[in-house]
Amino acid sequence: MRLIHNSRLPQFRTPFGAVTTGTTLSLSVILEDADPAQATLTLRTWVDEIGESRYPMTHEGDGIFTAELECTEPCLIWYSFICNIEGQPEVRLGAPQGRTGGEGVTYDYAEVPSFQVTVYKHREVRPEWYERGMVYQIFPDRYARDEHWRERTLAEVEKPRKGIQRRMVEDWNEPPVYERAEDGSIKTWDFYGGSLKGIQEDLPRIAELGFTAIYLNPIFEAASNHRYDTADYTKIDPILGTEQDFTELCEAAEKLGISIILDGVFNHTGDDSIYFNRYGNYPGVGAWQSEDSPWRDAFYFHEDGSYDCWWGVTNLPKIRKTPEYRAFIAEQVIPYYMRLGVGGWRLDVVDEYDGAFLESIVRAVRACDPQAPVVGEVWEDASSKIAYGERKNYFCGGRLDGVTNYPLREALIAFLTGRDTRALAETLHAQYLRYPAANRRCLMNLLGSHDTVRIVNALAGADGEGLTEPERAALRLTDAQRQSAVRALKAAYLFLCTQTGYPCLYYGDETALEGCADPFCRRPYPWAGADGELIAYFCRCAALRRQYEWGNYTDETVLDAPEGVFAAEYAQETGAFLVVLNGREENFSFLRKGVYKNLLDGVLYDSKLTVKEKSCAVFALLA
Repeated sequence: MRLIHNSRLPQFRTPFGAVTTGTTLSLSVILEDADPAQATLTLRTWVDEIGESRYPMTHEGDGIFTAELECTEPCLIWYSFICNIEGQPEVRLGAPQGRTGGEGVTYDYAEVPSFQVTVYKHREVRPEWYERGMVYQIFPDRYARDEHWRERTLAEVEKPRKGIQRRMVEDWNEPPVYERAEDGSIKTWDFYGGSLKGIQEDLPRIAELGFTAIYLNPIFEAASNHRYDTADYTKIDPILGTEQDFTELCEAAEKLGISIILDGVFNHTGDDSIYFNRYGNYPGVGAWQSEDSPWRDAFYFHEDGSYDCWWGVTNLPKIRKTPEYRAFIAEQVIPYYMRLGVGGWRLDVVDEYDGAFLESIVRAVRACDPQAPVVGEVWEDASSKIAYGERKNYFCGGRLDGVTNYPLREALIAFLTGRDTRALAETLHAQYLRYPAANRRCLMNLLGSHDTVRIVNALAGADGEGLTEPERAALRLTDAQRQSAVRALKAAYLFLCTQTGYPCLYYGDETALEGCADPFCRRPYPWAGADGELIAYFCRCAALRRQYEWGNYTDETVLDAPEGVFAAEYAQETGAFLVVLNGREENFSFLRKGVYKNLLDGVLYDSKLTVKEKSCAVFALLA
């Protein structure tokens, strides 16, 4: 007896992938090597807060059994199959171990891995401009100075203050360091003086690179250079500039078709803040100073005076999302920045938001601008994530428009370094299957960020793992390493430009800026040594994405391909495309009926197509 179900094939599951509420879902199983007349097949489902349901399956002939599900409410449906044949032990058919989709596996026990169906509510007003866009991530302190940077930075770092000290870095090309105390904590923050005006002056270049949005790491007033330790949500950090500077940046960007996306850091503040005020650097009474502080209930204090910190980082006291704090963020902070010109939000560590808090923020954003996207920082599969004892339902209930696509990043690196050449197809298959189409179009497809090693280091296998901090600071790629990594970087970026979801480029990656993990991935932008040829390549990739509207597909099919090669077909109104990513160290040739044009170099191919070593090629079918 053999049972067959593959959730990725329409003959077994229709419609494919995530479905909207009101959809009738058809699920089928094929029974082989057994008499269907003696078999009873049952569809078993599980829905959180509802529990188990069982549905008899109907024999349609030729050993095909089918059941239909009415998907009425936004939720996750988990399903498997039960087969009973007279005189034989009961058999269960479920998903492969560790997966929620693909070709089914039979088990001889009851609690089997289940297949996943995401049922979501359609969002009537979508951020369509964002779905078709491209995003540039900027770490403000390290991007660009303006002519007044020195006096502005000195005025702030020279202020007498208690707690972690601050210093100004005069030499833009000086590598960042963490000056540490004896206990390993940060003793001094270094500031390079990057500013909002500096970003504004570079807007034409950013537009030329094809970007339609700029995602800024936090700009709220803070003690540190990274500004994830918010001191005052209602003030822009004076080292970066003024409220007027930010408004002018938003206005100038809008004229070039660029929107500004802010980093919302609402899980924690700084201990050196108007809310906590551990060092007394701010007027008024903070939560650290008194139980009578209006902010006391917004933090987790214990009887001994200690407090909960975000992931144990003592200068980041963890926020309790009280109704008062929730109202402060949703009714004051979000509208304030939206009025200044913000076009969307990236929510830091969104897994730590409870459902009510997240929904209050999303409602506040959409009340200001229904077209504004809200994207959450999620490092894993976001469709079914459980965090802090709560099923997040980021997509089912329309809480988020998109998430950070770190799984795709990891799969791409694994593919191009030869560590795992199957993970890329598996990751894309899984996202096709689990993520609603609208959410996939809002995926932040990134190669790197302020939280990761630089992409060229990752592709070169030189992440600095196991090295001391001084050794990582001094680490540089050899010429051979850099040449190979840049080749892989070009392939990875072109590939991202072809995918559903928007490419997000971390500043400096267009010049193959090197660096291990924080703080070395936060080096200043290399204005003096930028690789013009590489930048031109990135511009070309962006131009092709715009010209052919890649990502706006009506059909996407991952093809069978040999080891070290990924191939997929995409169809849309502008034509049919074949994307081939060759991770091998040798050229890859294959036969294909028709006449194809390589869109990057314009070469025509008739029947036999070739993709160079460690590269990506996009072919348009001409005839």
